[in-house]
Amino acid sequence: MRATILSQLRESEESLHAQGLDADILVAVYNDYLSRKQELKTIAGFVAEMLLRCREVHAVRYRLKDPLHLLQKIIRKKKEYPHRNINRHNYLHYINDLAGVRVLYLYKEDWEQIGRHIRQLWELKRPPYAYIRHSGELQLFINKGCNVFVHPRGYSAIHFVITTSPDRQRYFIEIQLRTLLEETWSELDHSIRYPNYSPHPLLDELLLILGRLTSYANETITQIKVLADALNSTAPIPERSNQLREYIRTLPIPEAEKQQLYSRINRLL
Repeated sequence: MRATILSQLRESEESLHAQGLDADILVAVYNDYLSRKQELKTIAGFVAEMLLRCREVHAVRYRLKDPLHLLQKIIRKKKEYPHRNINRHNYLHYINDLAGVRVLYLYKEDWEQIGRHIRQLWELKRPPYAYIRHSGELQLFINKGCNVFVHPRGYSAIHFVITTSPDRQRYFIEIQLRTLLEETWSELDHSIRYPNYSPHPLLDELLLILGRLTSYANETITQIKVLADALNSTAPIPERSNQLREYIRTLPIPEAEKQQLYSRINRLL
């Protein structure tokens, strides 16, 4: 098995040693993880089931990390953190996404309610990470307690890492929140870029353009929802207008989008 694992990693004992890694330690991590996969699958399924109880959740998917991908991640982390020695006894602490759960929702503002649902059910390992396309949303997510990263390739999602402790064994599970449109863009981007992507400026630019269009579409969906609520309301027009303005004020969206919605309400009502 050891020789097979090294071959699949395209590494040798010598190349690993040069990176400060030991082949025997990686094989031990590999075998330990294999022994835990069924338990992790059960936990991920339970987490997915609990997330589906949130009204704003449209769909949930989950997956377990491939054992070889786990070893590749440990190799990458050694380059990032040379003094960190990950082994069979501590890899569960350092790797947050042995099991990953993806939550899809319709309206971009719904992430906040889903986030509250997550916090009510589980302890977080760290603050949520918000990956955004442009800096216009930076302060919005900072105000909501997120660590914010402007992603150079246009990736957009919010990542929670929760703590679970079945049978006294602590595991970390990563929960990714994305709108349905963000998921579509991400899946397309992933299918193009992996596993053997050769960078090309034109292709990269087209993916960025598609990402921007996805962002605009998400904004339009929010506007459609707000205006549909206005049209369906039975309240008197002045009261309806005030209710909508107050609702818009509380939405977790950039101020520029709020001003667009206020303008549309003025024309509509």
